[in-house]
Amino acid sequence: MLTIKQLQAFYWVARLGTLNRAAEKLHITQSAVTKRLQEVEAAAAGPLFEEDGRRRQLTRLGRELEAECERLFDRLQALENLKRSGAPPARVFKVGLTEVVALTWFPDFLKRMKALYPSIIVQPEIDLSLTLHEKVERGALDFAILPDHRPSEGVVKLGVGDVKFGWFSAPGMFAPDAVHPLQALAEKPVIEQSAHSVITLVCGRIWESAGLRPDRIYGGNNIQALAGLVAAGVGIGCLPVQLFRSELRAGSLALVKTSVPAPTVTYACYFPHYPDSALGREVAEVARQSSTFVRRDVPGRRARRG
Repeated sequence: MLTIKQLQAFYWVARLGTLNRAAEKLHITQSAVTKRLQEVEAAAAGPLFEEDGRRRQLTRLGRELEAECERLFDRLQALENLKRSGAPPARVFKVGLTEVVALTWFPDFLKRMKALYPSIIVQPEIDLSLTLHEKVERGALDFAILPDHRPSEGVVKLGVGDVKFGWFSAPGMFAPDAVHPLQALAEKPVIEQSAHSVITLVCGRIWESAGLRPDRIYGGNNIQALAGLVAAGVGIGCLPVQLFRSELRAGSLALVKTSVPAPTVTYACYFPHYPDSALGREVAEVARQSSTFVRRDVPGRRARRG
């Protein structure tokens, strides 16, 4: 009879596609994963995988076994939750997020999580979105709040709101009442984050579609530092409007009116389909309640606070 550990090895190889990622997820050696997978394949009525380059693809029988494993693990998780319901131990819940989330509504999210789930310790990890997306895909993060991205089949995505960006400059660099074409902006150096930043990629496509090639300066991956360079007159930058309203009121930054609007970036919650789909959906709802980003499901309104 196959053991839970053997089925876990098969399941995570099926989900993550490689022995190495499955070993990392299960915190065991790759050779241990290989041995357990071989034992499952030996007990199966036919082949479970077919090779596709370096990645393993499931056969029809493999997909059926994967679905059975998922149902089994869901039941086991439910039993474990019942067993621990009397005095649940603290659990670390790894959450990835970008700087925009961290500097706006994430503190409120933490307060709500602590009140609703006192046995869960939220461990935030702030990084660029593409890096965090990859960590969710391979199971290194339990949850993430990131710009919109098409996830793999093993990851659930639930929307949390839109972030409006704008072109910022130092005061006096552009006439405040005029609408400026992209050509006028392209005459100034553009200060941006690294190529792994979603807003850098989006703005790059805007310049390309307009046939423009401005000087693009790497200003670091800290949004506040990037805004400081813009305020100092080094160049212009595409920044989240919500994050710099106080600087706009104080006059240390100016928002440039443009003929082509700055992008709006949609954010979503991402979490693995197994083993914590139910918890992931509950945490996503906490995020939606905490978010100050614009919600599409309620036009013209922001998410509730308090």
